[in-house]
Amino acid sequence: MTDSAALETLSLRFDAYGPALSHWPEREAAEARALFARSAEARRIQKQANLLAELVERAAEAEAPNGLAFRIVGEVAARRADRFSWLMGSPGRFGFAGASFCVAALAVGVALGAFAEPQQTGATVANLDLGAAFEVSLVDGDL
Repeated sequence: MTDSAALETLSLRFDAYGPALSHWPEREAAEARALFARSAEARRIQKQANLLAELVERAAEAEAPNGLAFRIVGEVAARRADRFSWLMGSPGRFGFAGASFCVAALAVGVALGAFAEPQQTGATVANLDLGAAFEVSLVDGDL
């Protein structure tokens, strides 16, 4: 394997197993040690992986500042209030034209409902007597 391919594989293994070679499978750890011995770039990648692991560990131990949760909840509430005010401010934004359109649509719907004749369909509904079927089911114990 060429050094560039080996370095790429080393980076992927650091991503997968972390910087501690004790957590790696033995064969891959031996290959990494051999690469560290011959390549300055491999040692630089190891140093970066160790630094990243240290930063992640420090971040996990860090405490959140006082009031952070309240600030986050307050920001979410403010954004929701902004969205709600946009919705409630819609009549002002659309003005008289929007309100007129809504009233006209409502008036047409009421007029059609009040004065329109019910439509007759050509289909006839058969009057089926299902009483006998229920009696048989009750006797057989299906229901």
